[in-house]
Amino acid sequence: MTFNVLFRGQVFGAELADLARREGFQFSHVADDAALFSSLPDADVLWITPSCYQAPVARALCQNSHKLKWLALTSGGFDVFTRLGAPTSVPLTYAAGVHSPSVAEHGIAQLMCLVRQFPATLDAQKRGRWTPALLIPTLRALEDLKVCVIGLGPIGQQLTFKLRGLAREVCAVTRTGRPFAGVAVSKFEEIDRVLPTVDAVFIATPLNESTRNMFDDRRLNLLRPGSYLINLARGAIVETDAIIAALRSGKLAGAALDVTDPEPLPEGHPLWSAPNVLITPHVAAFGSIATGARLAAHLSRNLQNLAKNEPLEGLISDR
Repeated sequence: MTFNVLFRGQVFGAELADLARREGFQFSHVADDAALFSSLPDADVLWITPSCYQAPVARALCQNSHKLKWLALTSGGFDVFTRLGAPTSVPLTYAAGVHSPSVAEHGIAQLMCLVRQFPATLDAQKRGRWTPALLIPTLRALEDLKVCVIGLGPIGQQLTFKLRGLAREVCAVTRTGRPFAGVAVSKFEEIDRVLPTVDAVFIATPLNESTRNMFDDRRLNLLRPGSYLINLARGAIVETDAIIAALRSGKLAGAALDVTDPEPLPEGHPLWSAPNVLITPHVAAFGSIATGARLAAHLSRNLQNLAKNEPLEGLISDR
């Protein structure tokens, strides 16, 4: 079966156009919402990036999904569907596992920059200062740290695999507490017991009502003094005022945030100037050639599944 596929997105257009050429399905990369709306009546499939799935698109699709057979996000998260709504008559998927290797690598790089004091080193470099006496007492090593991963979806799993060769010990906290890959796993209900035992925390769990503001003042204060926090999930899982306070008090030795609340972070926001914070603008999933290849392969498999009326990978069933 040949499908008419629309793509609305700012990245991966070349990879998906190449996939269409190889596999022979009709493919249109629409440049804006107007082009999307005019093309929807003839489309069987819509692939879209979260940055393009805004309220007008969500509203239009909920009011009339036309003959769409499948709506796919190209991202590793799908909370945009929850927040803005999505058509209930169309199967929804997200790119489960596609972005996780690069996101995990980005987060580990952020932690290593913090423990090795790269922000302070670069600042001294810009000022032409040679400051070993100031830096050495503040340096730490990942091999000395016990690290906790919050959430063991595809990103959390990749973090765990990579960290086991770098950190002294790795543990995890998940909703179910199911055993995984030889690391100690606790349930969310036990997080208050786990946090005082670790030196660094990676947040890799989806944003939902049970995880929103999971890390507030009280919970951040459970961490050991001089701990590190890395958020690769969604900004609203951490209370912004709480993380600023923890950085200013020295409770946190550093924080690395690829996501913030609000996002984008406004110019002049106090988080920009908080001490020992490393902020990247939600780019952890990008920059990998392999990611584009994985996304194309994922969408290709799902096109085949759709043609055979078989279950789709990354199906979002909880709506």
